[in-house]
Amino acid sequence: MPISPPSGPDRPADKTIEILQGVIEVLRNYMPPSLEVVVHDLTRPDSSVVGIVNGHVSGRGASNSILAGPSEDKGFEALMPRDPQDRSTTRVVKDYVSRTRDGRDLQSSTVVVFDDAGEPVSALCVNMDVASVQDLNRRISDYLLPAPQPSPDEGGEGTIDQLIDEIVADAIAHNGGDARRMTKAEKVAAVAAMNARGLFLIRGAVEHVASRLNATKFTIYNYLDELGARRGQG
Repeated sequence: MPISPPSGPDRPADKTIEILQGVIEVLRNYMPPSLEVVVHDLTRPDSSVVGIVNGHVSGRGASNSILAGPSEDKGFEALMPRDPQDRSTTRVVKDYVSRTRDGRDLQSSTVVVFDDAGEPVSALCVNMDVASVQDLNRRISDYLLPAPQPSPDEGGEGTIDQLIDEIVADAIAHNGGDARRMTKAEKVAAVAAMNARGLFLIRGAVEHVASRLNATKFTIYNYLDELGARRGQG
């Protein structure tokens, strides 16, 4: 079973995760292999995947990190700090294009669930392999022939350090290319790109980024403040 139930009593994420896991379990036998559905425990970013169907779409499995997800994932926009007057319990980002680590386009949607304090605790993400849908013969085959489900220990995720290095290197390469010569604007843009991929949900990421950008961690915090993206990183 590719579902790994959360452990620990009375955590705020438990109830919504239990509900979301039930939802994807009901859908499991009706979904084509080109459609991936993922449940995240956002209180545990290092191993956030607690439910997944058709993880081969993005190459993930249970207990993978939130950083192992598709790049350019606009679902992270739903994690941005909310207006204090906003009492909604969910935020939806739908119909956007994300990309697998091997370069395939996905059509994606995300719903994030918040607790009473306004903190994100869980998420349901849907990713469709666009190429397979465009190919009529493959799409028909998808619906007629069930695909094998990945086992809980599968997923193809690198280590957390490798994923962090990959995200940081990509952001630097697209915003100046040489940390020793980057302007402040380029560094802020690089930090924004890292934040958009959820990097700063991981403990210790700020220090790592500061080292790579030849800056102090307080400078990185200032960049995050400028972007309106700081929420207790460290």
